[in-house]
Amino acid sequence: MSAEKTLEILDLFDFETRSLTVPQIADKLEQPQSSVYRHLRLLKEKGYIMETNDGYYKLGYKFLKFAKIVKLDTNISVISQPAMRQLTQDTGETSILLISSNLQAVCLDTVPSGHPIKVSSEQGQIIPLYGGASSKALLAYLDQEILYQLFHQGLVQKHTDHTIIDLEELEKNLEEVRSKGYAFSDSEIDEGVVSYGVPVYDSGDQVIASLSIAGPRERMLKKDEKQLITDLMKAVEDIQKHL
Repeated sequence: MSAEKTLEILDLFDFETRSLTVPQIADKLEQPQSSVYRHLRLLKEKGYIMETNDGYYKLGYKFLKFAKIVKLDTNISVISQPAMRQLTQDTGETSILLISSNLQAVCLDTVPSGHPIKVSSEQGQIIPLYGGASSKALLAYLDQEILYQLFHQGLVQKHTDHTIIDLEELEKNLEEVRSKGYAFSDSEIDEGVVSYGVPVYDSGDQVIASLSIAGPRERMLKKDEKQLITDLMKAVEDIQKHL
């Protein structure tokens, strides 16, 4: 079954053409109706197309999910910028915005401090989902199956002597993240870097990103942890107001 032909069916729908019958689709694509039926059956099974009682086909509700994902990924970095700049100003450390993607994490944006540090979390970079405060603030709230897949597929690797590579130990650590409401990392991915991360919730109370601050170990450990977490939570609250 041609993926190109299947996509051509989806391309027929727009704001002016929101529903079509099989004969109409077949006519527009110059395909046999039997072929159109086969493609529609697959699309319907996967939730991309739905059929009405009068024999018309419309785009399925699955596209609402995709639209929401695209919107969040596009806008959350813009929405977060003011809060991230304020967070970096308040803490004097680099702020990092992260989202999960499959079995990895993606850095959407960073606001560097006046004291640059070498971290893996740079804008657009793909980073491990199992280590570092920013990633663990996401992983702790994802489906447990994702954690198991990371280990099953052999994706969990040692980056430093402090990387947690034992499943049971990581499970306990993520439970602590959920209990405290924030994640902590000391040189787990980047040697000599300490970070704190908290989850970001959307209007549906789902975790869709994480916000963290990171800095050199010798400087971060001298700071008031309680105040750092307070500043992080305030920044997240400011972001969530606009989601």
